Amino acid sequence: MKKITFLIMILLLATAGLFAQTYSTGTVSFFGGGPTTAYSGKVDVTSTTVTVTLTGPSGSFLGIGFDATNLMDDVGKDVLIFDGTNMTDRSFDGVGVTPPTDTQNWTVQSNTVVSGVRTVVATRNRVATEGTDYTFPLAAQPLHLTFARGTSLTVTYHGLGNCGSTIANLTLGTDSFAMEALKMYPNPSKEFVNIELPQLVTDANVKFYDLLGRVVKTSNVTAEDSRIETSDLGSGSYVVKIKTSVGEGTRTLVIN
Repeated sequence: MKKITFLIMILLLATAGLFAQTYSTGTVSFFGGGPTTAYSGKVDVTSTTVTVTLTGPSGSFLGIGFDATNLMDDVGKDVLIFDGTNMTDRSFDGVGVTPPTDTQNWTVQSNTVVSGVRTVVATRNRVATEGTDYTFPLAAQPLHLTFARGTSLTVTYHGLGNCGSTIANLTLGTDSFAMEALKMYPNPSKEFVNIELPQLVTDANVKFYDLLGRVVKTSNVTAEDSRIETSDLGSGSYVVKIKTSVGEGTRTLVIN
């Protein structure tokens, strides 16, 4: 019964295209205290999009920087600042210097204030479009975060004690995965099947499950070698689970 249930779940996921992976820092606490001082952030990364969530005092500008290992001295590193109205794309220009704006690539998805606490959510493409923007990694790895809160909503030097840095670990999560980017052909198959991977994905692990939910074949494919021999599989239907560095997907394969 468990095996049948497992198979049904995989088939449903294959049909809906909902089995996937993303990466997240989880909520990272920058400053503690009550509503007027506490400040935290979260970064979620998919294969195409980055989502940043900042939660802090509604009367302060909220800033976060990416990949700045030497705090504000890392001139040209990516900075994001929300002033209560606008989310501005900036870059560091030295300690004590207000980061200048550059091309605006972030889109505010929501901005809510409850009891003096603001939560703002913004998104942009994962891959940078200019030299002062940070390209977020496809795979989970440590991420240097620099953070600051203002003494007001005016974007200027925040003063001592209102900034810092930390290293957050991106961890595995789940989200939608572009199933249309995975191609499997010919289907029905007899002698072999090709697994065509999405762009920027170099390799994948492939598992074949029979109708009892048993793994009957395991193989690997790359962008250069996408062929898997299937002549050793009996006639029937199989669930094919394809695992890559940016997500997982499933397909149903028929062997004649």
